[in-house]
Amino acid sequence: MLPLPKPGLDARTVFTTCTATARPETLRARLQDLKDHVAKAAVEYETAAAGQALHTLGHLQHQPDGKPPPTAGGINEQLTKTYKSRMVPKRSSGRDFYDQLLSEAPDGRCALCGQGLADTLDHQLPKTAYPLLAVTPANLVPTCRDCNFYKGEQAPATAEEQTLHPYFDGHVHDYVWLTARIAGPPEPAISFHATPPPDMPPVWAARVLRHFTTLKLARLYNPQAGLELRSLSRSLHRLPPKEIPEHLRERAADWAEENPNCWQAALYRGLAESTWYAEEGYKEPWH
Repeated sequence: MLPLPKPGLDARTVFTTCTATARPETLRARLQDLKDHVAKAAVEYETAAAGQALHTLGHLQHQPDGKPPPTAGGINEQLTKTYKSRMVPKRSSGRDFYDQLLSEAPDGRCALCGQGLADTLDHQLPKTAYPLLAVTPANLVPTCRDCNFYKGEQAPATAEEQTLHPYFDGHVHDYVWLTARIAGPPEPAISFHATPPPDMPPVWAARVLRHFTTLKLARLYNPQAGLELRSLSRSLHRLPPKEIPEHLRERAADWAEENPNCWQAALYRGLAESTWYAEEGYKEPWH
């Protein structure tokens, strides 16, 4: 997860702009009558997110209509369409907000996995269950399509079921929880794991595990690590053997400065801790 600053966009302004072009006029008036409700829900959302308590917003589910699923043509369906039809499409009234949120992705990368191309926005709380939050900026995170798909439409029932939130959960990186295990000999292999340390608060630890498994991060990181290891092997062959352990430690520290829980930092930590790799493993073909 890549920490991001909370968007500076005002939820009421975004909603009012997105609904300004709704047709017919009666629908537009009905939607804009909800702007106070949307603004209030946005404040509640930010307070809950800051306290790792999005699961406590059950009273906002399926509001204002109050019943799932959205009735065809009903107000809840029109609220979700505010995102799908009035924010996402090119030239729509809210497209500038969509582009602005997407542009906040660091180096264009997905804020949930840190690896994929951020080419869509994910609703941290799903718009189908929380239509009042459909265009709330703090609920919209720049992500890749895979993470958006894997995360799906599930709403957390407990704090432990909540995936990490890039706008509110940056403190999770005060702990080192992503690890890489180096296997060998005889066959060299690497695997990534979420391994919360003992001093990590239990809710944080549960959320880290939830995030890692929900987004299938092990499957994402393993192929990238194989490419890195093949390149690394070539460079290590040019170093005196006694310098290899220190080189691996330095690379781990360099990547940890970027993000202590990026896969590269975890990879180099694992390699630096493996005596076998520093002495023999780097000579082996990694696939």
